[in-house]
Amino acid sequence: MRTIVRALVPSILRFHMRVFWIGFTDLVTGTSLKFAKNSPEKLETAKTWPERITITQPINISEWAENKKHNLRIAISRFQDLPIYPNEIFSYWHYVGNPTEKAGYKVGINIIKNQLDFDYGGGLCQLSGLLYHLALTGGLGIVERHPHSADLYTDETRYTPLGADATTAYGYKDLRFKNTLEVPVCFRTRIEGNQLIGSLCAPEHLKEDELQFNKILVDGIEYVDTLRRNELGEFEIICKQSYKIAEHGTVL
Repeated sequence: MRTIVRALVPSILRFHMRVFWIGFTDLVTGTSLKFAKNSPEKLETAKTWPERITITQPINISEWAENKKHNLRIAISRFQDLPIYPNEIFSYWHYVGNPTEKAGYKVGINIIKNQLDFDYGGGLCQLSGLLYHLALTGGLGIVERHPHSADLYTDETRYTPLGADATTAYGYKDLRFKNTLEVPVCFRTRIEGNQLIGSLCAPEHLKEDELQFNKILVDGIEYVDTLRRNELGEFEIICKQSYKIAEHGTVL
């Protein structure tokens, strides 16, 4: 049935149907009411919160690096210091929006259908991955997250541990998490030179959870378990993922 629909319905129409369905589902389930809401007063308050947990990642140097930085700056501006109060939900695409040329984005490298390709908004997956890593470390509840399908890096060239990534595709794959803490938080992210620096901020101290990423290689597939130390001091698996080993050499 799905194959028939793909054959008969143009891709652009399928895309708009998908976006509509996500918005409709969020509305009828009440999820949209739980999205973190902004206001000038809340924003000014959140700007005063100290940076409690910080993660720094390199932005790999390539001919597309400046376009990537441009795209990252636009996306960052959409949720910078957005306060997320207890039980509220953060949705990456709800705040960032569709990364189109009209929205100001430039062409960059993306992973599309397991292959490197070029599209507007290329490079934004590093930002969603950074937010996911911060959310894991800060103990937030993960509602939706999708790993990349392929591993394009070696252990020496990757900018984040394998298993700490989060791929996103507008209308199809989102990154969502819920503030399960007792205090409000916000994300503060910036670019300094060839570094992407992200912080989880809060008015009170945040416990920084210890993570482990255990990897095994079997028949060209990398299987990764993401573990987080619990209150008993034991590591428990919170996510399992697998990656096809891709040809290395091109960086995002």
